[in-house]
Amino acid sequence: MFKFWNKEDGTLVTSVDLQIERLLREEILKQYPDHSIHGEEEENYIGISQYCWILDPLDGTINFSSGIPFYGVLVGLCYGEKIIYGSYRLPSYNNIFCAGDGSILSNTGFSLKERSVSDWKSRIVLTTDESRIQNSRFSNHWKELKDLGPYVRTWGDCFGYHLLISGNADVMIDLSLKMCDILPILPVIESAGLKVVKLSPDGISDILVCRAELEKELNSIFRE
Repeated sequence: MFKFWNKEDGTLVTSVDLQIERLLREEILKQYPDHSIHGEEEENYIGISQYCWILDPLDGTINFSSGIPFYGVLVGLCYGEKIIYGSYRLPSYNNIFCAGDGSILSNTGFSLKERSVSDWKSRIVLTTDESRIQNSRFSNHWKELKDLGPYVRTWGDCFGYHLLISGNADVMIDLSLKMCDILPILPVIESAGLKVVKLSPDGISDILVCRAELEKELNSIFRE
């Protein structure tokens, strides 16, 4: 049985988060002792190499702690300031694994699906937390998007991105992201041919991911 509690920032963490991250750190440092590690739950390890691993041991901790199988393990690799490799595993959802380097996609446990939808009323738009968008500076943009009539669901965190990558959804919008939440999955998104619309100056904390044919229209809707 695992334990769970709230961290100082108010977010949920479980004993499983800590166990997974420690295991990942141990395995990485066995093979690459000079690499740095930036993890969600423990202090950064600073090595002498320009390589740095980005770890999110449980993306979707609330889902995991509630018995909902929409959570995953994220592992990415940076060289300098550039993310060069990313991966996610969904252990309770057919043990799906997917990885990418920005151009080549490798996956097990699912098939890629061609999605040919032209009407917004048949499109699926996802987010992790709709109230976060409604209370943000993007609330009017969000309403404009919803007024187009798509299905809107909160199948979020890495599971939401998986639905886009596998061809089962069209748009995912996420706000207030931390480095560990999104960097490991960006190369996979790019390898799948999806487009990232950056909504904040730092480029990662607020983003919108979509199918390529929607990029221009969504850029127009979410313009500041």
